[in-house]
Amino acid sequence: METGAGFRTILIVLGILLSAGLAAGAVDVSSDGIIVTDTGYPGGSVTILEVLKNNGDTDSGAEKVTYYLVNESEKNASPVQIGSADLIPISSGGDLTAAQTYLLPLNMADGVYTFVREVMGTDERTSSGKKIHVSDAVRPSGPDADLVGMGAIAPSRAAPGEMIRVIGAVGNRGGADAGRFGIDFYLTNRSALVSEPLLLGSWDVESIPAGGQATTTRSFTVPSTTIPGEYGILMDVDPAGMIGDADQANNDWYREGVLSITGPTIAISPIPDMVMNTTTVIEVVPINATV
Repeated sequence: METGAGFRTILIVLGILLSAGLAAGAVDVSSDGIIVTDTGYPGGSVTILEVLKNNGDTDSGAEKVTYYLVNESEKNASPVQIGSADLIPISSGGDLTAAQTYLLPLNMADGVYTFVREVMGTDERTSSGKKIHVSDAVRPSGPDADLVGMGAIAPSRAAPGEMIRVIGAVGNRGGADAGRFGIDFYLTNRSALVSEPLLLGSWDVESIPAGGQATTTRSFTVPSTTIPGEYGILMDVDPAGMIGDADQANNDWYREGVLSITGPTIAISPIPDMVMNTTTVIEVVPINATV
């Protein structure tokens, strides 16, 4: 009896240790920021730019993220899969930027769609919180380009003088190609009584064809004199007016409460803050891509 009881005790202890080990070795891949094209047309392209973070304490494997669209205009509509991305392993605490472009089905009905994502192994589809308006009426047309800031992804916290990674996307909804133009990224804090906006840096876009998109990953230094607080990010698209734009009112993109600046402000230095572009990845999508 004592031997049997002791054996059962060992099994229970082993079970507890195994459970603890499995829990400690969990992989937790989640979205740390996402940009999607907010309009599209049947047969046209949409771009999804997402930062995926592994919050677990074990490196992830070669997982896959799949994207769906759900038509809010139809009750009980089935999700429409538009594509998937193979993810390289993400180290514990690390992140991965996935930039993918997909073509919408030619028979896709007009309506407002919600982006839904599913990471392989989770068996759970979650809404990205993003929507796309699909309509044949938004098909690129006309004699001019139409630049549209699609959005920016930045870390949620940073300190003055710290280098941060910013991911941005811009599209051309017009019927003509857009040549070289610039985009300036700013930090804005409407609650602080300081001179603003604060320039983070710029992106020189070589060109975007009609109906295409371009994305970039850049590294900027937060100005050392930035006062702690909650900041938004402004993408000032084509500030020099290089492009004959069909609608300049939709060029810029702005979002409040993107970045929290913490820590003491560093004393002003006679040497200006350095802006670095460590990695630039630009993806251009031609409008005549085949389905």
